[in-house]
Amino acid sequence: MLLGVLLIIAFGTSFFTMHFADAQTYPTKSKFGYANDVVEQAFNAVLDAEKAGANVTDLLAQLNDAAGILAQAENIYRTGDYNTAVAQADSVLNASNSIGNQAQALQLATQAQKDETVNLSIIISAASVIVVIIASFLAWRFFKRSYYKRALQMKPEVVSDES
Repeated sequence: MLLGVLLIIAFGTSFFTMHFADAQTYPTKSKFGYANDVVEQAFNAVLDAEKAGANVTDLLAQLNDAAGILAQAENIYRTGDYNTAVAQADSVLNASNSIGNQAQALQLATQAQKDETVNLSIIISAASVIVVIIASFLAWRFFKRSYYKRALQMKPEVVSDES
C-alpha cells in the first residue's frame, strides 16, 4: 500500500514537471500540481508520525484513497471535464490537509506518550534505588545488632597456663 502511494506521488511529480511547465497560463493544471504537493506533504507527515511510533495504517489508507482520487482527477481533466476534475482536486486538497493534520496530531500524541513513559520509568527507577538503599541500611543495622548481641552473650574461655 505504501509502495502504491509512493509510486503515485513519484509519477504525479514527474508528470507535473514535464507537462505542466506553463502552470501560470493554465490555473487548473497548477491546481493539480498544488494538490500533488499537498498529498506529498501529507505523506511526509504520515511518515514522520510512523517514525515516531504511531499506528498510521488508517492514515495510509486515506492517503492512498486521496492519491487515487487525484489520479482520477488528472484523467478526467485530460478528457475535457474540467469542472469535475477541479472539484476532485479540491476534495483531494481538503482530504490531504486533514490527513496531514491528523498525522501531526498523532505524532505529537505518540511523542507525549513516549515522554510520559520515560518520565515514569525514571521515577520508578529512582524510587527503586531509594528503596534498595533504605532496605540495605536496615538490614545492615539488624545484622550489626544481632552480631553484637551474640558477641556480648559469649563467655570468654580462659586458657590456663599450667605447664
